[in-house]
Amino acid sequence: MEKIEGYVSILNSHYKTFQDYKSTSRKMTTNLDTTMENSIETSNLNNGMHLVCEFRNSYTTTLGCFFPAGAMHEMSEERGSALFLEHLLFKRTMHSNQDQLEKAVEEIGGRVTAIAMRHMFLFYGTVPSCEVNKLVQLFADVILNGVICDQDIEREKYIILQELSKMESAKEQIIMDYLLSIAYQNTALANSIYPKTDVIKKFCTENLIKFRKRLLNTSFMTLVCTGSIGLQKLEKIVHKHFIQKTEKCNNSLSEYSNKMLFSTKQVEYRFSGAELRLRDDDNELGYVAIGIEGPNYRDVEGHFALTVAKEIIGSWDRNSNGANHNAPYIAHCAFNTDLCYMYKSFFHDCTQTTSIWGCYFVCNKMSLEHMVHVLQKEWMRLCTTITQKEVLRAINQCKMKELMLLNDPQSRFFDIVKNIFRYGYYIPIQQRVIEYQKITANKIREVSDTYIYDQSPAIIAFGRIENLPEYYNIRNAMYLLKY
Repeated sequence: MEKIEGYVSILNSHYKTFQDYKSTSRKMTTNLDTTMENSIETSNLNNGMHLVCEFRNSYTTTLGCFFPAGAMHEMSEERGSALFLEHLLFKRTMHSNQDQLEKAVEEIGGRVTAIAMRHMFLFYGTVPSCEVNKLVQLFADVILNGVICDQDIEREKYIILQELSKMESAKEQIIMDYLLSIAYQNTALANSIYPKTDVIKKFCTENLIKFRKRLLNTSFMTLVCTGSIGLQKLEKIVHKHFIQKTEKCNNSLSEYSNKMLFSTKQVEYRFSGAELRLRDDDNELGYVAIGIEGPNYRDVEGHFALTVAKEIIGSWDRNSNGANHNAPYIAHCAFNTDLCYMYKSFFHDCTQTTSIWGCYFVCNKMSLEHMVHVLQKEWMRLCTTITQKEVLRAINQCKMKELMLLNDPQSRFFDIVKNIFRYGYYIPIQQRVIEYQKITANKIREVSDTYIYDQSPAIIAFGRIENLPEYYNIRNAMYLLKY
């Protein structure tokens, strides 16, 4: 198959159900009530759409779609298209203007949201379960009949520039955005959702039209639904509003679409051990993020183990409860000393083939060196002397977070999207709980030795950072003499 340059695709052919993997899964041996989670059904339609449906007794239903149309899928001349699409998706169609679209949402008592990310473009809505048909109709109108005009582009330029100016106070968001850009530099994943100011000012309508036509295609669309509607009923609704309106132009996919759908090549993204520092003495504090490359979607066991490791490191800020009794060692030190103002472990899935694991923290200018030392000491403990008691505490926290996803329709929706995007199938929460229970201190040490020990980190630092150790010192502290 000929390689297509300039974009990355999420392959519908990659999607499978969890049942397809039952031959490699272990039998559930837990006392959990198997009825606590409803089964999830999947279906592939003739036009290439992929449906994922969870039936659950609920007065509301959350339904949304995601496409391979994030910042990493933009051509060089299309930079900023995903961000503009987020602002303009529900502005205008061939049949309705913005006021009419907003009125249609209000009449059914719903809420709709569009989110542009590096790896995907997602929009979703929550409505009373009896109004799902109208929500799907609205989505079909927006996707199939969406219109982009110059006056909307010019108005949104001003709004986006205002948002960027407000982001200057959101230090964590800025730091984490730069961390991915420096960690995956010179790859498509380095593209931030927020392009340079000059790019926004010069952005033209033709680029967004081209981007939308290329990627916002039902052939690449995954529709996820969780609520009081079954798969068969959802198929009928989708067929009515999507397939019947597009079957004339989608009876056979174009050569371009075929290449995107059936190419089986998975793109790997090179992780770079590098740093970016911006010293600004006008800031009273130092803001730092240190990240290392995590597992891809094939290493499910490693993903669960590093999730537990993230909980072992934990998080803390000055508003946290627990006082002197915080279980994570860093949180305990932070409460009793001036180690930091806050810290937060993170584990983000960037694409199907890579992830990033690490910690973000905010310190007084003279505490940065000590904070980095304490953090890396804890990372090395994960690789060497972590105890079973600490692992069990973190496992219980992970299981609790998974179970809490069952209570909120939007949390369920994002949980399903995350699983489908990362693995291509949905891992039931019961199965995840079992996987967490299998993790031991030895497994944490084994996985940490693979992904943390002696790895080159990516570092972003901003503010009063003169006390932050040099990169080679941080890199050298990523290993220790074990023998």
